[in-house]
Amino acid sequence: MIVPNLMVSDVKRSIAFYRDRLGLTVVTTVAADRTFAGDGDIVDEPVFAVLEWNGAQLMLQSVESLAGELSVFSPDQKPSPSGTIYFRGFDPDGAVDRFSGEDIVKGPELTWYGMKELYIRDPDGHVICLGAPEGPPVASDST
Repeated sequence: MIVPNLMVSDVKRSIAFYRDRLGLTVVTTVAADRTFAGDGDIVDEPVFAVLEWNGAQLMLQSVESLAGELSVFSPDQKPSPSGTIYFRGFDPDGAVDRFSGEDIVKGPELTWYGMKELYIRDPDGHVICLGAPEGPPVASDST
């Protein structure tokens, strides 16, 4: 299993985005003093969280917390997204109304490979794709 751990500037704000807009479930949250809460409860000032959707997990960790664990990160750096996270099986048409125009990067649109996709941006700029099969891939014209 691969579980992404996103560096975020505000764990509580990111939890709200992924829980309230995308429907992920909060599994656990951890405070700086290592107290934690589970089963959907959230500690007052979380520095780490695990969320879940359809058996897949996503971790969120504050810049300061991650920098404290891994010296390659600086406590004053900003999260810097450099890829996308793909949620396969998430209905883009059903989700598009949950986002403002500034959140939407692209779509929803049907791709040539048969997926309906909506690209959105989270509060720290991470690009998330919500995609669901919409039909067979579009045949290319080979004439």
